[in-house]
Amino acid sequence: MLKFDISNVKGSEKTLLKMIIEKQNWIDCGEQHSKAKIVWNQRKQDKCSKFSMDRPRLQICNKIKGVGIISQKAQTKQCLSTFGMFYPEINQIYPETYIYPLDRNLLYSKNLNQFIAKPSNGSEGKGIFFPNSMNDLIKKAGLEQMVIQKYIDNPMLLDNKKFDLRFYILIQKLNPYVCYLNNEGLVRICVDSYEKNNKNQFAHLTNYAINCENTNYIPCSNDFMNDNQSNKQSFQVFRQTLKKQGQDDQVIFQNIENLIAQFMKAIYPFLLYHSKSDKSEQSQNFCIIGLDIILNNQGQPFILEMNSSPSLQITQFKNNKEEISPFDFYVKELVVTDAILIASQQKEWKDTSYKLLSDAYQLVNNSVLELLNLFWYCGKGMKTLSCSQFCKISNFSGMLNENLQRVEYQILFCKFQVQRIDFYQFLELIIAVQKRMNIQLYNLLEMIRI
Repeated sequence: MLKFDISNVKGSEKTLLKMIIEKQNWIDCGEQHSKAKIVWNQRKQDKCSKFSMDRPRLQICNKIKGVGIISQKAQTKQCLSTFGMFYPEINQIYPETYIYPLDRNLLYSKNLNQFIAKPSNGSEGKGIFFPNSMNDLIKKAGLEQMVIQKYIDNPMLLDNKKFDLRFYILIQKLNPYVCYLNNEGLVRICVDSYEKNNKNQFAHLTNYAINCENTNYIPCSNDFMNDNQSNKQSFQVFRQTLKKQGQDDQVIFQNIENLIAQFMKAIYPFLLYHSKSDKSEQSQNFCIIGLDIILNNQGQPFILEMNSSPSLQITQFKNNKEEISPFDFYVKELVVTDAILIASQQKEWKDTSYKLLSDAYQLVNNSVLELLNLFWYCGKGMKTLSCSQFCKISNFSGMLNENLQRVEYQILFCKFQVQRIDFYQFLELIIAVQKRMNIQLYNLLEMIRI
């Protein structure tokens, strides 16, 4: 029988967990933290390292170190663009994106009327705006780090309204890397009809926290598996709507699954990089992440953002009263319960609402992961490299030629104007070395394989 420590959880999420624990005949250990098998943490694990260090060795936590870092919008963009230097096809899975103020000079050449600005650490639609110009962006963003993303202005619509899809992914463990995709999720629909050049937030932003403030918002009914009128719908209803519109729902969902598998593959080396320094991290820890997907009018999916702590709120406002939403409870109970059953090895994934997201080999077989191992090798396990440690690469056979001498490794390193470089900068230097040597990347990777 599973025992839980949910003492760090508050609000609607705690209500959900208490209902799940009672329904499954599990035990809430209350203040007896050491007796718990599952420790549920509501906050990002990256901000709670002391908590993870204090817990008994056999406990498992629902957060994995590094996931919270990667989910910051600017960090997600950096991961994908860095991975894209080695696998350019990854650049097709998310809209054109920049980081302000880092990419300020690049943004001057862009028509910012076609972009949307989001705070890197924002959530629930807070702080999002549509810049009219560079001056407008500078004025509204101030000193805050923002992600500036090309707006998908030809979205697929439902009843002439914009929508997005929230998918839930379970990362069962990092080593070996095992991920699952839940077969249920949320279809979040704007309240107002879509107009391309209208900046009305109720027509462009799908966030529940924004749309529920509109008096025309329609909450989920009790018959949520057949309700196609509310502003939050099930995947089952969405699939039925796609079929009525003449779309192939199986093809669309398979394309989304392939997209998510590509995304999970791209972030894996960086998850390992950010998690390895945490000596307290348990190999059995798991986490649930949310991925927001949008479809264009041709049914092509794009990843908008990742959430390391997706909302587990199960309440909604109906007739000016806050009540438990049967639909939210259904989805989130399914997502959480089955994640716990898989992570604690109480059930095989085939007996749950999750499906295996590709196989482990496909998710980890990439050159960036090989380069992470080289990075650890050069830096003796440290998270940064000095110039002399980076220059160890020149000792590999074939890594010096007429185009690149040993001193030029030092010159390349110095372009960052820092004492030590991180993994992202290391990868940039690898690409620079490859270009200077004028060889194929595949051949370079063969020479520096350890």
